Amino acid sequence: MADSLLSDSVVKGISLTSIGWIILLILVVFLVAQIYMGNSPLVYLKNMTMAEKAATKEGFFGGVARGAGHPDCLRNLNEGPQLLDIVRSAAGTADYSELQLILSKLGCLKQDIMGPSGIVEATRYQPYETAHDREPIAEVAATCLNRTMSKRDLEIIFVTFKDRAKVLLRRLCTIANISEAQTVQADKLLLAAWKDVYEIASGRCIATAGELEAQAHDAQPFEPPAIQELREYNGYYSGWTGQV
Repeated sequence: MADSLLSDSVVKGISLTSIGWIILLILVVFLVAQIYMGNSPLVYLKNMTMAEKAATKEGFFGGVARGAGHPDCLRNLNEGPQLLDIVRSAAGTADYSELQLILSKLGCLKQDIMGPSGIVEATRYQPYETAHDREPIAEVAATCLNRTMSKRDLEIIFVTFKDRAKVLLRRLCTIANISEAQTVQADKLLLAAWKDVYEIASGRCIATAGELEAQAHDAQPFEPPAIQELREYNGYYSGWTGQV
């Protein structure tokens, strides 16, 4: 009787051990297959970590790059939301969409040139539009950050924005069928938003007279003192006679 119980215990122990080894073998085979197919859990965790790091770098110190809402960067213009509200009944038209885009570009340019990071971030998402762009707005922001924009170029870029926006606003006021007083108010809001960004850009994009003088000085050629007393080399000892 005792021998029978002992044999049953041994059989059960062997069975549990076999089952454990079988389960372990299945797990090993599964992991090897996943790694071979490129679905390694370690790779997945690494990709998740890289994605989280990339997300924290978006925008200014982890913030959004273009601001919340639509259009982009509109909240950077104090008059922007009120201006669009006046002609809101004309929403959905091509003119309304382009006016939104112009306001978006002005707001994003203001954000980039005033941002502490000193990089082109918000404006790089803005599409180029031949109707009001002299050059891509992201390039304007980059030139401003380098302080290499000429006053004339800056004026041309901003005057083009203003003139096109005024044409669009005039059409939208007609479509929206608003009163003359509201039309005058909308025109003032547009001019105020434009002037705000233009004045900031004038101070940030154009180099001062001192900076221009320093740049001109830096561009001068430098001649080491050790060769200043040497005569001009005309190639005599090289065998060249000056004739081709």
